[in-house]
Amino acid sequence: MSQTIIKPQLNIIGCGHVGQTLAYLWVQAGLLTISQVLNSSVQTGQAAVEFIGQGQAISSIQDLKPANLYLLGCPDKALVACCTQLALAKVLRTGDIVFHCSGAISSEVLRPLAEQGAWVASVHPIKSFAQPQQAVLSFRPTYCGVEGDLVALEVLNTLFESIGGLSFQLVAEHKTLYHAASVFASNYLVALQSISLRALAQAGVEETLALKILQPIVQETVANVFNLGPIAALTGPIARGDAVVVAKQLAALQASQPLEAELYRLLGLEALALAYKKHKTPIEDLQQVHTVLSRID
Repeated sequence: MSQTIIKPQLNIIGCGHVGQTLAYLWVQAGLLTISQVLNSSVQTGQAAVEFIGQGQAISSIQDLKPANLYLLGCPDKALVACCTQLALAKVLRTGDIVFHCSGAISSEVLRPLAEQGAWVASVHPIKSFAQPQQAVLSFRPTYCGVEGDLVALEVLNTLFESIGGLSFQLVAEHKTLYHAASVFASNYLVALQSISLRALAQAGVEETLALKILQPIVQETVANVFNLGPIAALTGPIARGDAVVVAKQLAALQASQPLEAELYRLLGLEALALAYKKHKTPIEDLQQVHTVLSRID
């Protein structure tokens, strides 16, 4: 007679794009069952349940029933309040696991729940979850920064790795710096494209065409960064030590877009540091570029 395998149950408090993606993948893989979903409204909770294909949307934390796992998927600014509400609900049992997926906040925010007997952790998937429908298709492979109680991480690492996660250990006190790195790599890349599109628009290139123009060079540049490294990937007037071109571009931006001009100058100094490391451009040329970029009008 075969034994029935009892799957762990997961409650999700704040089931946005990340929670929906993870829950869907775990359910599809048969790793756990979704018990309850608590969102800011029953309507959004129900929509999340329908996307996942499992679970019950509830309207209040007082309706929460015990589960083996709890994902606090609320926004970072709501994590403390969410943790406090869960602690007050008195639903946790010794040995339950509570985790969040914030990249900026450590698992220490969950310590009040550990005092109730729960194991706590943080698992941050380094991925864009703008569209859960796409995220579920491309999650494998995704690097996931983890930290927290070892007992919790043993379970969570298995869950994440089973759906394509690649876990690596983080130091809790450096979590903010770690997340800032992700912001530079992802969010600010988007911001830079927005600035580029705005400059092209001012130069008379409409957005549809501008996007077509930018796509190849952006994709090639990103590929070069990861294939060759930042130093070898750097091209352009700063890498060539062309101080005249840099000065003209900076002046043009200062005349029409002062904020963008300052970003150009600051990012130019970082590019210049890479150019020095290339050892391909005469030092005197790079020094002239430095003089241009260091001048603050």
